Amino acid sequence: MTAHAFEQEPESGEVRIHVEGETLEDVFVEAARALSELIGSPTEDPPGPWQHVIVDSVNRDALLVAYLNDLVERSEIDHLLYAEVLIESITPAELRAQIRGVPIAQTHTHVKIATMHGLRIGSGPGGLTATVVLEVAKP
Repeated sequence: MTAHAFEQEPESGEVRIHVEGETLEDVFVEAARALSELIGSPTEDPPGPWQHVIVDSVNRDALLVAYLNDLVERSEIDHLLYAEVLIESITPAELRAQIRGVPIAQTHTHVKIATMHGLRIGSGPGGLTATVVLEVAKP
């Protein structure tokens, strides 16, 4: 089972994303869904073509942050929400995946960057949990 929740701190310009999944792959997929939901609402248009993504980092925790930052950048440049993710392979230092996006109908939150501040990936009752802090534009 996968799930996500948000904890917003408007005064600090931060949003915490909490995600749960049975596997590390589930956590990364659910983190993309959470990010997409936070950024905005999709149009009714069908998803675009699959895009290949390769993200490298020094460890599993930093990989999650690098992956989310890649999605933030793509969303901003392409004006798409990337909630559909197929993980091809994942190691503590590399993620290979396919993603596809849907145009943004309405923006809810301008996400600036995912940070290492407050980052946690650990074991939970149903597998793994992760908490990532995002810097967002203050309303």
